[in-house]
Amino acid sequence: MKGKAVNLHRRFALSLALVTLLGLTAAGAGAETITKATFTLPLQAYWNDTLLQPGDYSLSLERGISGVNLIFLRGEGTKAVFVTPAGAGDGSAHSCLKLDELNGTYVVRELDAGPIGRSYRFGINKAVRNLTQRSDARQVTVPVSAAAGL
Repeated sequence: MKGKAVNLHRRFALSLALVTLLGLTAAGAGAETITKATFTLPLQAYWNDTLLQPGDYSLSLERGISGVNLIFLRGEGTKAVFVTPAGAGDGSAHSCLKLDELNGTYVVRELDAGPIGRSYRFGINKAVRNLTQRSDARQVTVPVSAAAGL
C-alpha cells in the first residue's frame, strides 16, 4: 500500500511539473507583446538564478494568456523567461536595468520599462544570495533601448 502511495505522489508531482511547463509554453505562444527592447550588459550578472555574460541582449515584455506578464530574454547563448513580480511600481520615462553589486557579484534588481511607465523590482535568488554574503551594495544602471518596430 505504501509503495502505491509513493508512486502516486511521484506521478502527481511529474504531472504537475509537466502542466506547469506546458502552461509556460502556451503562455509564450499566445502572449501579447507589450514592449520590446535591447541592451548591452557590460559585465557578468545574475538575473534570478540565470548567469548573464557581458554582451548584447534583447528582451520582450509579454502578457501571457493567463494574464501574467513575462519577460523573454535572449542573447549571449542565453534564453530565459522571468515572471514579473506582482505590484509593479511607477517607472521613469527612461528604460534601464538596475544592477546591485554585492561583494563583487552583480544581480539584476530592477527593470524600468519607460515606454509603459512601469518598474519591476526583482528579488535575489537564495543560491546567489549565499554566494555574495551581502555587504555594502553599489548600484549600476544599464540603459535599455526600445527595439525597432515598436
